[in-house]
Order: sequence, then structure tokens, then C-alpha cells
Amino acid sequence: MIETKINLFNDAMFKAIFRNPKNRKIISEFLSEVTGVKQELLEQANYQGGEIPKKKLEEKGKIADLIIKIEDNQQIIVEMNQYRSNYIFEKNTSYAFSISSESSKKGRREYPRVILVNLDKFNPFQTKEGIIRFQLRDEEGHVETEIYESIHIILENIIDKQYNNNKIKKFIEFMASETIEEMEEKFKGDEEYMAAIRTVEELSTDPNFVGYYDLEEAHKQELEDMRETGYDDGMEKGKIEVARAMYEEGLPLEMISKITKLTIEEIQTIQNGSEM
Repeated sequence: MIETKINLFNDAMFKAIFRNPKNRKIISEFLSEVTGVKQELLEQANYQGGEIPKKKLEEKGKIADLIIKIEDNQQIIVEMNQYRSNYIFEKNTSYAFSISSESSKKGRREYPRVILVNLDKFNPFQTKEGIIRFQLRDEEGHVETEIYESIHIILENIIDKQYNNNKIKKFIEFMASETIEEMEEKFKGDEEYMAAIRTVEELSTDPNFVGYYDLEEAHKQELEDMRETGYDDGMEKGKIEVARAMYEEGLPLEMISKITKLTIEEIQTIQNGSEM
């Protein structure tokens, strides 16, 4: 029997799975365990594509993988980091603050709370932990603001048998499955997950979707070839772009410095219109 190969970490498949209302229960259960936001709120939230508002007409379009708008002035941004790049986390953080800043301008007196959830298909911190959480802190280690939290889910560590949160591990094992047949064997008898498997199966046979999926897989191979030949996407250039975008959002220099790891002097140089 020929097995149906799948890659749920593929950008197209990932977005389709997370945005599909039929999968809302397993998605909300997973995100509730990760973020601490009540599952009922996540089930009723608005899940949408993540186009970030532009500041200038000529500005390059920015797309977050998923934005979840919740009651009580909260938003969750979910990013699938399938490929390692030199400034991917700074970019994701700048997107989070762009969304927070834009929301604060719509009649609100305060910035909304934004939680950035990164699903990392690599281990950027060389840690054995399954989940790492970051908040902006002062020099004494105290949390400076409650409006922002960044969470990294290290997928390879979650799949490790030692990880003990069954709900999180179950969802990551679903995402890490490589064939439809493997998924059916793992989740046999679980109605919610079997329903999600059916949506994956439908997508895998939809000719319009398969074309998009194949394009993403080709892009993956292109990036891998670039890395093998020593291609560098320019970490410093990326940091400059992120710092400039955050400055335009009106964020304090100290906060930009903490996020981008650039010095205050370097950020001021960028602010004055010069490259470092």
C-alpha cells in the first residue's frame, strides 16, 4: 500500500490546519496549555491571516502566520519557524509589537497584551527544555511590562519521551506525523483528532492546495541548498530593518536594544538615516 506523505510544518499546511474552524477544539486546547489563556476564550476567538499594517506605501509586506484576537484586549500570534534564519526571532517580535501598536491606536488607551508563540522546528537555544518563555525584564530581573510575552516551543524536545505535558505532546506528535496512515494509527478512537486527520486528507487531495503545498516544499529545498553553499541572509541587515521598524512604531530605544541586541548608539545611528 502506498502511504500518503504529509508535512504539517509546511507553511501552507500549517496555516490551513490552524485556521480551519473544524480543528478549533484541538488547537485551542493546545494553545491554552501553552499560554495559560482559557480554552473557552480561544474557542470563541477570531483566527485570521496575519497581514501587518504598513507604515509606508513602499514598505515590504509583512505577514504573520496566524493572529488570534481574543476578548479582554489580548492577542496571540503564532509563527511556524520551519527554517533557521539569522534574524527570524527579531522579525517575529517586531511583528508582534507592530500589531500591538496598531491595536492601541483604535480608540484604546493601553497597548493590548500580545503573546508570541514560536513553534521552532530547530533548537535555537541548544536546550533540553520543551518550552522557553521570555518577557522584557530590567537589570534586576523584574518583569518590565505585562503587554508582551514570547514563548518558544522546541518541537524536537516536546517529542522526546521525557516531556510530561500530555496535551501539548499529543498535539505536537499530531503535527510531526509524516503520513496519513501514521496519524490514523496514533489517534485511532479520538474523534477530535480523527476529524482533523480528515481535513488533512482532504487538503492532500485538493489539486489547488497541492500546488501551493508543492511550491512551499520547493522553497524549503532552495533554502537548504543556500545554507549548504554558505549563503548568509545578512543578520546585521536584518537587525537594522527590524530596529528601524520598531523605532517607527514609537517603541523606546531601550526596548529596541533589548530585542535586537543592538546598542543604543547603533539604534540612534539608524534613526538618523545612516547605515552602521
